[in-house]
Amino acid sequence: MNTVWLLTALTTGLVGSLHCVGMCGPLAMALPVGRLPPSQRAFSIGLYHLARLTAYATLGASFGLVGQGLLLMGLQRPLSIGAGLFLLVWTLVARGKFGSITSAKPTRWIVGPMSRFLQQPSWRSFVVLGFLNGLLPCGFVYVALAGAIATGSAANSALYMALFGAGTVPALLLVRSVPSLFPATIRRHFTRLMPVMAVCVGLLLLARGLYQSGTSSDSSQPIPVCHGPLIVGK
Repeated sequence: MNTVWLLTALTTGLVGSLHCVGMCGPLAMALPVGRLPPSQRAFSIGLYHLARLTAYATLGASFGLVGQGLLLMGLQRPLSIGAGLFLLVWTLVARGKFGSITSAKPTRWIVGPMSRFLQQPSWRSFVVLGFLNGLLPCGFVYVALAGAIATGSAANSALYMALFGAGTVPALLLVRSVPSLFPATIRRHFTRLMPVMAVCVGLLLLARGLYQSGTSSDSSQPIPVCHGPLIVGK
């Protein structure tokens, strides 16, 4: 996975963090940090975000296995094109209104346990809350997963999603420490950036699928034969 694609993951996270402030900011504000001894607060917040990134990486690895299987079948380019078309069509159909993605029904099994752990100021609670938060349905997570699956590797997909998650951390730290930077009126407008980013990633995926070179035919690669590899082109 090249550096440009890694930067795409981080950029998606940075832009998505503005949306996260509106959607996940209230949860970050509700964390029971104040009920912990001062010496444990920074560590607990770190555990929360580390667990959240772990959830993203787990999702990435799962989707990456699918992409890896398609790569072995020679379908990497169609996969990238399909993921790009999905994002573009999805954005057109939704008309940029992705707020309904996080609805009560699909998240009930997550929100219930989260509400209980919010009442338990312990390190275990912060880990569980962070991991469950990473599993919440979110439009920007879907955008990132579309980019991750196109990497064609479980490991690269997990790294892609971890970088996406890392990009969301600064804004979520700021909204808790300096909430005045993100008043409610501004947070509501952050969601408008989602369709813009979805279109950008979709176009990148299309370009990646349409213009990437085919399978390399480097003549210096070893050709396996029954008595060992035969090196040609030397």
